[in-house]
Amino acid sequence: MHVRHPGYRLVTSADAPFPSGTDESEWRLTRSRHSDDVNADVREAVDRDGYALFPGLSLSKTPKS
Repeated sequence: MHVRHPGYRLVTSADAPFPSGTDESEWRLTRSRHSDDVNADVREAVDRDGYALFPGLSLSKTPKS
């Protein structure tokens, strides 16, 4: 969950580096789940892009303030 904008959720793989375009300090871990417990479209986005962001935006579109 984004620290200042809690409506944004970021999904990453536990063994991958944190996505560029944002800083890990801007996000708070709210839950860890096994990939089998994640929707197929989210798994595909993480495999393809390295992350999935909700609502469906890119990291460059997250508010900066």
